[in-house]
Amino acid sequence: MRGKRRSIEERHELFKELEGFLSMGFSLKKACNLADLPYSTIRDLCSLDEPLRARTRALQNTVNIKARANIINSIEQGNIQDSKWWLERFDYTEPQGSVLYGGKNEAFWTIMEIKQEHETIEEGVEKMKNLFLKLNSKEC
Repeated sequence: MRGKRRSIEERHELFKELEGFLSMGFSLKKACNLADLPYSTIRDLCSLDEPLRARTRALQNTVNIKARANIINSIEQGNIQDSKWWLERFDYTEPQGSVLYGGKNEAFWTIMEIKQEHETIEEGVEKMKNLFLKLNSKEC
């Protein structure tokens, strides 16, 4: 450590200056830059203090929480466009075949489970098809 150790009050003052920028969703580095505070000092404080690190993450998520609340309010008021937008991005109740949404990993784990059960892949696929048909017939 190059300088003198900061008191608890000084640390609170430093972090208080950052709170406004962090609550806007800025990264710690960007918030320090905007508040004209040394990033290395704040980074060191956060790395040593778990509650402070948790508070930092919570402040950074404030914008995301407000945005989700706004979208949910809009959907509850009947906005069809927001409803469609939400479903396109967040409704993944069915296994995805797309590599982008984890389909490749899901398929890999399914194959590993089949191998653990000492089945051939063909037997496992047939078993999954039967299960899918059974589930769909119950839903109708």
